[in-house]
Amino acid sequence: MFAFLQRLFRSRPQQPPPQLLQPTPRFIPERRPVEWTERPQVPPRGAAASTGALASPPQPQSPSQLSYDATEHWRVQLQTAREALAADPLAADSPDAGALLKSLSEGPDSVIRQLPAAARDALSLCDDASISRSQLASRLSRDPALVQGLLRAANSAAFGVGRDKVLSIATALDRIGLAGARAVVLSSCVDGLLSHPGGAFNAMASEVWAHMVRTGPLARIIAPAFAADPDEAFAIALLHDVGKLVIFDRLSVLRATRRRAVTVPDGYLHGLLQLLHEPLGAIAALQWGMGDRAAAAIGTHHRTVVGRGRDTLAETVFFAERTDHAERRGDPLDVGALWETGRLTGSPARVVSALQNLATAA
Repeated sequence: MFAFLQRLFRSRPQQPPPQLLQPTPRFIPERRPVEWTERPQVPPRGAAASTGALASPPQPQSPSQLSYDATEHWRVQLQTAREALAADPLAADSPDAGALLKSLSEGPDSVIRQLPAAARDALSLCDDASISRSQLASRLSRDPALVQGLLRAANSAAFGVGRDKVLSIATALDRIGLAGARAVVLSSCVDGLLSHPGGAFNAMASEVWAHMVRTGPLARIIAPAFAADPDEAFAIALLHDVGKLVIFDRLSVLRATRRRAVTVPDGYLHGLLQLLHEPLGAIAALQWGMGDRAAAAIGTHHRTVVGRGRDTLAETVFFAERTDHAERRGDPLDVGALWETGRLTGSPARVVSALQNLATAA
């Protein structure tokens, strides 16, 4: 990531931060056997229905009017997935594709795993104001996975650029704070909660995790440019694609039930991941106690739900995610195009400045 940012800004150091450049065709979705109509055009509660996906954005509304309904979003996307299954010959002939969709249709309580008691206890420790930082460090250090996650976060771009490497849990907690620690604890708990899907799907699930780990620090760094809280942005970005892992988890359940490898056509699986991961992630965030703001940001981080208006956290995650995608694919980072694509409302100049500072510090 550092090398990517350094190349990006070293090639044009004297240019002023871009404002709204003319959009260029970046980040075009891969072609699929079936045209998946991403239908997050779910009118938020209290908002008038849109006349179509290309309708002009509505006028700003009050926060209460812009509340996000994750369950309704999930239901609408499920219907689109059913239509795509019927229209795709490969998927329609695949018993595993149909079984996966049926599994995902059983309802949020059945689809989303609940955090175990040990995970809830670890999160409670981070919220307990009565224990000291040293006591918290002592308790969390008993879990090697938590130790690894906390040290990785403390030494990441969001917290550790230009600073000495952290080697102890106590120092890591001092650096990332309780909010950062809670985010890492939750992410680690979720990692242990969701099952690996097996076979070729394991690599896909691992890449989702790696992407979220890279996106979290980026979101924290650019959050002020969107008037978002850096700690909130970090916590949400660490789990923004967790809905994809929920789908992989259902694949693992299907594999265990059928006692064999599961086969789902690539095009259909890709479409299913794109359609359902936002609402499933939002529902998971609610069930795991992340709160309404986090759920709304996770559920709308692709910025395709009409009528949402300004959501500083969703905008932050959108840009951080696209930055990581650009680095991974070797694409240019077209700030102006992303601003228009995501209907962003923050400061592009501050985003570019934050990324320049990160590249320089590295």
